[in-house]
Amino acid sequence: KQWYQAEYGSNEDRVALMRFVSGRSRLPSDIADVSQRFQVMKTDKSRDGLPTSQTCFFQLRLPDYSSEIIMEERLRYAIHNCRSIDADNYMLARNVENGSGAVEDGII
Repeated sequence: KQWYQAEYGSNEDRVALMRFVSGRSRLPSDIADVSQRFQVMKTDKSRDGLPTSQTCFFQLRLPDYSSEIIMEERLRYAIHNCRSIDADNYMLARNVENGSGAVEDGII
C-alpha cells in the first residue's frame, strides 16, 4: 500500500500525524536529537479498524485495510481525534500548574 500521508497530506495532517506517533507536534530543531526512526508496523487487529501508535517508539501501527480509501479515512480520523497523547499541551499545562508560567519560561 502506498504511504500517502507523508507525500500527499496537508500540513495540518502532517502535524496531526506527528502528534499521533510521537506525542509532539514538531520534530526537534536538531535532527541528531531524534532518537527513534519513524516506523509503520502491521498489526493483527481487526480488518479496517483504527490505527494505533506507540509514541515511545515513534511507531504507527496499522491493521489490514480492504482499500486505500478506508485506510486514509481511518488514519485521518485517528490523527485528528486522538488528543490524549499530546505531550506539548501536557508539558505546557504542567508548567503552569507548577507555577513556572509558560510566558516567563519563554515557552510561547
